[in-house]
Amino acid sequence: MDYQKKVDMKEVKEIQKQTTEIAKILKKEGYEAGVIALGKDTGVATSVFGSRKDVLFTVYTILENLKEEDKLILFVYDFRYQIRR
Repeated sequence: MDYQKKVDMKEVKEIQKQTTEIAKILKKEGYEAGVIALGKDTGVATSVFGSRKDVLFTVYTILENLKEEDKLILFVYDFRYQIRR
């Protein structure tokens, strides 16, 4: 994905609809928590469902399973984002 491209809000809304539909399907199938993230060159959308405790555990597990170099990239990106705010 090209992170320098301008975000297309129409595309983001479409992606958001897709993440919501996926979350509904997963809930129907019995999943108790989920974090769905989809992205294209023009936008990213997420859908989260479940209890706060279960969602945080899911996110923690995702982060824990990243390679060390990917964790570093993620945290540097977050730090840069925090500085710009």
